[in-house]
Amino acid sequence: MNKSQIRFSRTLAATWKVLHDPVLTNIYVRKWKRQRDAMVTIYGYVFREMYKAA
Repeated sequence: MNKSQIRFSRTLAATWKVLHDPVLTNIYVRKWKRQRDAMVTIYGYVFREMYKAA
């Protein structure tokens, strides 16, 4: 695997961990509702945030 694939895999795993934890999901849902881009799903929002951090 190259660096990009590793980053994607790590981001995907982190996203699923966040969305399966009720406390973290609640935190990210609040942030998601405050954003202006209404076309992004909660999954897409969390994935984008995790990808920026990776």
